Amino acid sequence: MGMMTRIMRLWKADLHGVMDQLEDKALLLKQCLREMEASLQQKQQRLNRIRRSCEQIRTEHTAREIEQQKLEDDLSLAVNKNKDDIARLLIRKRLVLQKEGERLNLRLRQLEEEYSRLAEQVQQQQNQYEQLKIKCAAYCQQAEQQIGEENSGIWAETPTTSYPSEEEIELELLRLKDAMPQGGAQ
Repeated sequence: MGMMTRIMRLWKADLHGVMDQLEDKALLLKQCLREMEASLQQKQQRLNRIRRSCEQIRTEHTAREIEQQKLEDDLSLAVNKNKDDIARLLIRKRLVLQKEGERLNLRLRQLEEEYSRLAEQVQQQQNQYEQLKIKCAAYCQQAEQQIGEENSGIWAETPTTSYPSEEEIELELLRLKDAMPQGGAQ
C-alpha cells in the first residue's frame, strides 16, 4: 500500500509541475489584482450602505426629537389644565419615543463602529492593492524584457521572412508575362 501511495504522490506532483509550467505567471498576477479590485469595490459598496443607514437613522432620530418636543409641550399643557387622562396617554407615548430613541442611538453607534472598522480595513487593503499593482507592473515588464531578450537571440539567427503583398505578386506576374514570347508558353 505504501508503494501505491508514493506513486500517486509522484504522479500528482508531476501533474502539478506541468500545470505550473503551463500557467502564465503574469496572467495569474493580473487575475489576482482583478479579484482584489472587485473585493475592494464590494467593501466600498458596503461602506456606502452603512453610511446611508447612518444618515437614515440620524434623520429618523431628528424627526423623533421634534415629535418628542411637541409631545412635551402637549404634556405640559395637559398637566397645567389638570387633564390627567390625556397626560397619562402622553406620558405613555413619551416613554415609547424615549425607548425608540435609545434603540436608534444604539444602532447608530453600532453602525458607526462598523463603518470606522471597515473603512480602516478598506484603506489598508487599498494600500496593499496599490503596492501589488506596482509590483505586478514591474514583474510583467521584467518578464516582457526577458522574453524580448530570448526572442532577439532567436530572431537574430533566423532570417525574417515576410510574405509579399498582392501588389508585389501582381507586378511579378506582369514581368513574367512580358518576358515570355508572344506565341504563348514555351
